[in-house]
Amino acid sequence: MLLHTVLLALQAASNADLGYVMSLPDGFVAIPAEFAGGRAGDVVGCWAGEGSQSNQGAIVLCVQRMHATLGREHLKPSDLPARSQLVTVRWNGLDIDAIRTDTAQTGAAITVYTAQVPLRKEAIQVVAAGPSARATETLAILNSVLGSLKGETNWLSSTQRAGRLGTIVGWVIGIAIGFLIVRMIVTRRKAQAGP
Repeated sequence: MLLHTVLLALQAASNADLGYVMSLPDGFVAIPAEFAGGRAGDVVGCWAGEGSQSNQGAIVLCVQRMHATLGREHLKPSDLPARSQLVTVRWNGLDIDAIRTDTAQTGAAITVYTAQVPLRKEAIQVVAAGPSARATETLAILNSVLGSLKGETNWLSSTQRAGRLGTIVGWVIGIAIGFLIVRMIVTRRKAQAGP
């Protein structure tokens, strides 16, 4: 039982400061964050794995902090750099933005997917990169990780928004009814008191 718990712990990543926990794909191991580039301190963790086709190159998975929270407005294709396209992925029942970028590094074609996750404390980017020949598998790995990623969001789901709207409407109706009752009582007292 203890061995099973240890093995599960090895296949999970978490960050208490950012407030998330996620499962790593089978066979993915931690690698130095320097492989991901970017600003020092922004990369929270990186992992690499062979996936199902080890002879075609590794897939790299990283989590990067964004130093901000995200609003509900989505990116526009015009916001993106060249050779990038906007895709939508699912996280925690929400449609979130992801960016697909096709590039070449040292002669090898690489596809990078970057999903922006609206965590409550601070948004993160989950990045999955691999050889362009494995773009479909790289996206599948990203979706799998997003499906396992648990954390509070600063966004409300449709159900939560509807619930809050219902509460607001209830208060407005309650106040209006209360106002009408008070007005009726005042009007009756004036009528009973007479001139």
